[in-house]
Amino acid sequence: MNKKAVRIAIYVVSFFIFISASFVTADYFALFGTKLDVRLDFVELRFRTVNADTGSPVMEVGVRCFQKHNTNACTRRDSHRVGIVSVHIPVRQVIKKTILFEMEEEIIKTTDPKLNIMLLHQNYDNPTRTFLMDDIYANKIGEVTVKMPPIAWEDAEEEQEEVQYTNE
Repeated sequence: MNKKAVRIAIYVVSFFIFISASFVTADYFALFGTKLDVRLDFVELRFRTVNADTGSPVMEVGVRCFQKHNTNACTRRDSHRVGIVSVHIPVRQVIKKTILFEMEEEIIKTTDPKLNIMLLHQNYDNPTRTFLMDDIYANKIGEVTVKMPPIAWEDAEEEQEEVQYTNE
């Protein structure tokens, strides 16, 4: 190859590198515009449920989450660990995107800043925990230990015996 062909090849390669770099730079500064995308994500909270009297793990605990205007604010997932209840809370994010880059993310906040989570079991009192949604969004809450006091069945049977019915 002669010098002229090498020089032309270098110009062509340099031109494509320059055009590519210009495109990436222009897209980084959003000169081609941006698009808003709403994405559903989940934040996980874990609860270690233990018997308040013995300290042993409590199995098969259900979950009920509620907020103002939202009576079903979470879902329970299997944690595959003994005595651990995993709760997934839906979070909506707005993502500002260009062709190549995701520029920024913003969380769409709920109307109620608090989330109430009730842990349910048929043999235990159902404790309720309240969390701020900002702490949940920031993932500041790790594994929470919840002591579940057993229901005193003897007291409940005595109360039922005290009620007398009259047939008229």
